[in-house]
Amino acid sequence: MLPPEHTQNAREPPAKLPGVIAVRSTMDILSVQSAVLHGIVGNNAAVPVLQSLGWAPLALHTVWYAHHKGHPGWFGEVTPPAVFERFLQYVWQAAHLQVTTVLSGYLGSFAQADLLARYLPEGIYYVCDPVMGDTPGGQYVSDEIVQAYRERLIPRATVLLPNQFELGLLGDSPVQTISEAIDAAYGLLARYPALHTVIIKGIRVTDELHLLTVCREQCTRTHHPAVDYRVSGTGDAFSAAWLALYLRTRSLHPSLTYAGEFVYRVVRRTAQERQRELQLLPELPWLQQAVLRLEQERV
Repeated sequence: MLPPEHTQNAREPPAKLPGVIAVRSTMDILSVQSAVLHGIVGNNAAVPVLQSLGWAPLALHTVWYAHHKGHPGWFGEVTPPAVFERFLQYVWQAAHLQVTTVLSGYLGSFAQADLLARYLPEGIYYVCDPVMGDTPGGQYVSDEIVQAYRERLIPRATVLLPNQFELGLLGDSPVQTISEAIDAAYGLLARYPALHTVIIKGIRVTDELHLLTVCREQCTRTHHPAVDYRVSGTGDAFSAAWLALYLRTRSLHPSLTYAGEFVYRVVRRTAQERQRELQLLPELPWLQQAVLRLEQERV
């Protein structure tokens, strides 16, 4: 049996609400991802999303590229392990930082994955986006990094956010249907005792993209129209939006629904304008209004 869909209609734009998003004065979130000089991927996508909902993230860059590697002519460097480790030491040793949550995305090397796993404190809320590949491109990181996710990082994760390809890779079997996705997610929950929730970022079913939340207590889903437009950074934006929403609402259902709707709106705008980079910033006010509405409903 498939899980019920969350019934809240996020597609209706929230009514304009008075007030502004409260900004956190403490730096609670460490975002460990790629960075590019031009484009909206990795930390370039995650940081503005997190900031728009009131968080003050620390951005630790795993690589520094001219632009996304999906475009020709890219160049840049992977952050050396010694530098990466020094930044991790600073995060956990600096008295003025109060990091309680870690979001990780694209990693540049096995050494970075190993170091991140070593420096994650016990009890940290760790949200792992296992950036390893996608459909139809397949795997685009080394087998060593895949192994590091399986053996070093996912065992420490609280939340895992794979896409359809990554879920199949981690579950050792391709995922084609919603039922297969649910089974694969439950398999990961059984394999990793510390893992609490698997957020599946999209299963394509005809002309719709279905998103699922699978945890030990419940399994729910939502969907939005699929947009046939190839653009990078959607997973990074979704993961940041989901985390920012969940930390503010502590509710799995609206976080999945509104994060999915936000990314759908971003991709739709990008396709309509025929841009090669995500048109993220113009849709951030919509996301802010969605959070204000959710918080008003909870009062």
